Amino acid sequence: MAACTYPWKNISDPVMAEVRACLQAVTLAEEMGFQDVCIEGGAPTIIRKLRAADEDRSCISNLIKEIKERRCRFRRLSFKHIPREANKAVHAMAKHGGHYE
Repeated sequence: MAACTYPWKNISDPVMAEVRACLQAVTLAEEMGFQDVCIEGGAPTIIRKLRAADEDRSCISNLIKEIKERRCRFRRLSFKHIPREANKAVHAMAKHGGHYE
């Protein structure tokens, strides 16, 4: 299990922030050599897009495509929606991490 925050600039859309965090989590899991990974996220729209077989045509399509293309680097890569109520610790860490550069 891992959680981290990154100070991205010029991201005002929470959906874009969430999909970039997902890409960062996939990248971290790959760099750490994990083979069976479940990425949990709080945005059901993004989770649906990552699970869908069809091509995404939204403003985040490039990031969705990049994440999907990395699936072949894992034995198993899955995505699960976690409601905000069940994810309070992650939200607290992200808020705290925003105070650092």
